[in-house]
Amino acid sequence: MAHPAPDIACRRCGRCCRLGGPALHAGDLALVCDGRLGPAQLVTLRRGQGVTDNVTGTVGPSPDELVKVRPVPGGRACIFYRDPPACAIHEASPVECQALFCDDPARLAALYAKNRLTRADILPPGGDLAALCAQHEAETDLVRLTTLCRLALAGDDAARGEALAVAHFDAACRDLLPKRLGIEAAALPFYLGSPLPQALPILRATLYPGGLYKRRA
Repeated sequence: MAHPAPDIACRRCGRCCRLGGPALHAGDLALVCDGRLGPAQLVTLRRGQGVTDNVTGTVGPSPDELVKVRPVPGGRACIFYRDPPACAIHEASPVECQALFCDDPARLAALYAKNRLTRADILPPGGDLAALCAQHEAETDLVRLTTLCRLALAGDDAARGEALAVAHFDAACRDLLPKRLGIEAAALPFYLGSPLPQALPILRATLYPGGLYKRRA
């Protein structure tokens, strides 16, 4: 006797939504271009930033840049998640959301690392904003900054000074974009990634000796 095929339709239970928003892929570019996903709803995870891979269950520095739908402030759930369980953009959801079925993640596992979007795919080339973001990325490279922080924590004062200068440059850029280019503060995590002390916990230990969680002035 043949068994009925399992129901693989999304039940819209919200379980995956509560684990975080999706990364964007080439198939999602139209959602960005037509404004359904705006900069204030996105966040850039930069190369070298610690990330949790929900597919493999691993935690570690990201080998590449990726752009994803940002979480709710102070939480992990996707910004479009609503409670009781619902998605504010379900009918126009990104590729990963369409592929994911909680009880059978094979489809998502097959595509999640392919054709991911970066800021360079989204920002108009040749403009001041793209140039500033590229300069910020080069000056605040997280892989290099991690090395500086390790040296600083081992007692290298010169490395600590360099790390401090990088942190000041990051803060200056976050002050500059709203004032000079009219970028809203909510969009800065897309254009520049998360503030450096947030993106790189080892930097907090470097900047605030005496403990990783020492309160900042």
